[in-house]
Amino acid sequence: MALDRIGEIDVAIVLGSGLSDVLSERAVFDRIPYGEIGIPLAPLEGHAGYALLGRWQGRRVLAYAGRVHAYQGFDARDITRGIALAADCGAKAVLLTNAAGSLREDLRPGDLMLIKDHINLSGLNPLVGSGLSNPFINMADAYSKRLREAARLVDDDLDEGVYACMLGPTYETAAEANFLRKIGADAVGMSTVLETIAARARKLEVFGVSLITNAVAAPETAHADVTQIAQSAGPRLADLLEGLVARI
Repeated sequence: MALDRIGEIDVAIVLGSGLSDVLSERAVFDRIPYGEIGIPLAPLEGHAGYALLGRWQGRRVLAYAGRVHAYQGFDARDITRGIALAADCGAKAVLLTNAAGSLREDLRPGDLMLIKDHINLSGLNPLVGSGLSNPFINMADAYSKRLREAARLVDDDLDEGVYACMLGPTYETAAEANFLRKIGADAVGMSTVLETIAARARKLEVFGVSLITNAVAAPETAHADVTQIAQSAGPRLADLLEGLVARI
């Protein structure tokens, strides 16, 4: 039923915290409630809970406005159901976005960080119990170098780094922040990595970008502040996604 509702697509997009509305003025999209296409939904500020379907920059696009998380009680395969659906609908690439905390002084709120690699500290993996005959997916180059290079043609003021995924929902302690820096993380959040694993298992090309919304372990960090900064930086992210879609 979901496949019939959506049809063939070229690219999928996942919009993270506070980013659900960044595409609303860029093209004419049909809005599809998640319940109509079997995507899980849980109330969370900054995550709308519907899909946008339409043609954008000559490509047929399916954009998920919001995602669910493990800290809300969802398992890894629930979290990545949208990726599986996109692959079944013929997508060749997925563009993943998130709001993240910075572990570096030079990455400040409002900056965009291209994800070049990740560290999975969530304790979860969507391939556990998947039944795949070969679940040993090579993640050495999980994030497409080609798409990162294309992103820099759209926006030449992009940083690059390693994204660490924690289970959440609590923000990191100062000791945890120091640990993350020592193991090579540049930004940290609670999403994206499981979707990347699921996408690579389906042979999708993956692009990831973090919108930096806060400094990790800052005492004043609150979710409302994260979503507010994400919304204010939305137009720049939309410009980046628009340029990337045109190059896929």
